[in-house]
Amino acid sequence: MPPGGPPDIAAPQIVGIIPDSGTLGVSPKEVLFRFDEVVSERPVAATTLADLFLISPRDGTPNVSWHRDAIGVRPRRGWRPNTPYTVIMLPGLADIRGNVRNTGASTFFSTGKTIPRTRLAGRVFDWVSGTPAKAALVESFVRSDTLHPYIALVDSSGAFAIDHMPPARYTVRAYLDLNKNFAIDQSEPWDSTSVSLADTTASTLLIFKHDSVAPRIRDVIAADSVTLGVGFDRPIDPSQTLTTGNFALIGPDSARVTIVSVGARAVPVDTLKPVMPRPSPISEVELKLQRPLPSKTTYRVRAIGIRGILGYTGDSERSYTTPAPPPPAAPKPAANPPGSPPVKK
Repeated sequence: MPPGGPPDIAAPQIVGIIPDSGTLGVSPKEVLFRFDEVVSERPVAATTLADLFLISPRDGTPNVSWHRDAIGVRPRRGWRPNTPYTVIMLPGLADIRGNVRNTGASTFFSTGKTIPRTRLAGRVFDWVSGTPAKAALVESFVRSDTLHPYIALVDSSGAFAIDHMPPARYTVRAYLDLNKNFAIDQSEPWDSTSVSLADTTASTLLIFKHDSVAPRIRDVIAADSVTLGVGFDRPIDPSQTLTTGNFALIGPDSARVTIVSVGARAVPVDTLKPVMPRPSPISEVELKLQRPLPSKTTYRVRAIGIRGILGYTGDSERSYTTPAPPPPAAPKPAANPPGSPPVKK
């Protein structure tokens, strides 16, 4: 910029997208996003420009090319005939001065003669935390073609929408694609369902890690003199009703301490966030005891028949030592120590 000019603090603005939304019977060399200034080849919010674009239905990672004030997007293996497409630009594109767009954009067209007026919408939650699964990837595909799913990203409120899919029965799955490989890895939470799409359909997915190991005791802490908090390393099936028969507290003399009741540890609820249609699994349990436990004594806490959210059940045990009593409070100094002159009033 020549000296004396005002600083550029505006993010790049779209001045046109080719082809226009709703265009029929086209197979462009690439979908072109044009901007009012030169955009950066190296986005701040992503590794490459290709990470900021989605093509639905997907056919591998899109081929993205930089043309100074325009960006071209196309499938690596070309546009398929008689197919409705949606091309999505995600937030994160920046100009050469580092001003970043915080909004995305999209266009849709068809290589055939029609564009279906359909919509699959819904929400995706992290089932364990009970919060919206922001940035989860949603895929919808028919059984005969699992390689070209229609896709969308979940927004910050957990919502998603996929438009212009041909009417059919679809398998819908959502997952957190942590390594961006468009596949569900063992450590990534996911969920799936099946829907029949004719015009508009809604679906809610609750993603979680599909772990085949039963929950085990992770730690034991004293909530108060007659309450023990027991934490598990995996979530517990919310349909399992836990009772005193699922737990045992055994002292050093092998005698059992009576457990009066068992309940889930209270978790604060954010009333401003969307609410899941099913309760969240728990991983924290409180045991109410009949009497306080003596200090500096080791007990064995046993969990019996605890079922995980995939139905796997197991037992576990952990040692717990009650804390030492707090030291006595130091005596307060006398207001008028012996031998000191009397205080004048």
